[in-house]
Amino acid sequence: MARTPQNPPGAGDDGASGSRRPSGRRGAEDPLVTRRDMAGWVGGSARPNAVGRWPGERLGLAESGPTSMAGWGRRILAVLIDWFIALFISTVWFEGHPLVTLGFYVLLQVVLVSLLGTTVGKRIAGIQVVRVGGAMAGPVKTLIRTGLWCLVVTPFMIDADGRGLHDRAAGTVLIRM
Repeated sequence: MARTPQNPPGAGDDGASGSRRPSGRRGAEDPLVTRRDMAGWVGGSARPNAVGRWPGERLGLAESGPTSMAGWGRRILAVLIDWFIALFISTVWFEGHPLVTLGFYVLLQVVLVSLLGTTVGKRIAGIQVVRVGGAMAGPVKTLIRTGLWCLVVTPFMIDADGRGLHDRAAGTVLIRM
């Protein structure tokens, strides 16, 4: 049978080859949205090469050891230590005022990460903030990162490599030391 606009591919077939219905209508055996269509946002990625084999591979980071992505345990430990330092300072001299605590936390983050690449908490946890590529973050990148981190939601908006929105916006990454 010749293929013409009136005879689309699969018209006149017995259906054994898995072709579509000749009328162009979708039936129960021909779903509107397939599992493959949804794979990008439900249950994984449609492109297997879009995600590296380990967190940070796409960024050129090691799989384990120094210069690999810092894990969540280390990150949480570092935040808690830094927060308690700021809370201690705030409690001793400013009666524990919450905005003063937040201010000292931001000050510690911006000054120490800009100059040293790490804070007291990050140092104890064995992690460091660097730009993607390995350079020091610097004051502007650190200010962007810390300002967005203070919005609280951005650390939970993570990508496949485990970087929060604040790290992506600043172009930084937390690595193990």
